[in-house]
Amino acid sequence: MAIGRTINLSESLTMENPLIRPLDPKEYDQFKLVFRYTAKSYYEIIRDADHIFSIQLVRQELEEEVEKEFEGLLFAEYLEEPSVFGISAGDQIVGFLEIARESWHNRLRITELLVKTDFRGQGYGSKLIDKAKEIMRTEGFRELVLETQSCNTRAIDFYLNNGFIVNGLDLSCYTNEDIDKKEVRLEMMWR
Repeated sequence: MAIGRTINLSESLTMENPLIRPLDPKEYDQFKLVFRYTAKSYYEIIRDADHIFSIQLVRQELEEEVEKEFEGLLFAEYLEEPSVFGISAGDQIVGFLEIARESWHNRLRITELLVKTDFRGQGYGSKLIDKAKEIMRTEGFRELVLETQSCNTRAIDFYLNNGFIVNGLDLSCYTNEDIDKKEVRLEMMWR
C-alpha cells in the first residue's frame, strides 16, 4: 500500500518509447501527486450587469507570474470505479492518468492528469488523453470531462489542443472569492 507516499516529478530522465499501463490499486491506493504550475495569465470572468445569463471568459495577463501548488490522491474513496494508468519512458513512470466512471449520467471523468515537468511538451500528456478517449469509446460513455482552473492557462491551452471545449464553470467551487482570486473552476468536455 502506498499511503502517504509522494512522487517527486522534478527529476530528470531520458526519453524512450512511452508505455501506458494500468497501475495496481493495491500499490497506488492513496498515492499522492503534487501538482505545480506557474501562470502568467488567467481567464477573467465577465458577467452581465445582473449576473444572471451572460458570462464571458476573456484571457488577461496577470500583473506578475504566480506559482500554484496542490495535491491529489489516486484511488480516492469517493470515485466511482477509478482506473489509473502510468506512462513510462524507459523503466520510469513520467506521467499519470486517473479516470472515474460517472454512470448516473454516462460520462467518463479525468480526475488526475500529471506529466513530469521535464517531459511536458513532448506528447506524453496527449497520449494519456488519447488513452482516456479510447476508454470512453470502448466503454460506451457519451463524453469525457475534466476540471481545471481559470488561471491554469497552459493546461487550458493543452486541453483545447486536444479537442476539449469549455462545458461550464463554478464561480465558488474552492472559496467564496474564486473570481477575485482568478481561480475559477472550469469544466471541459470532449465528445
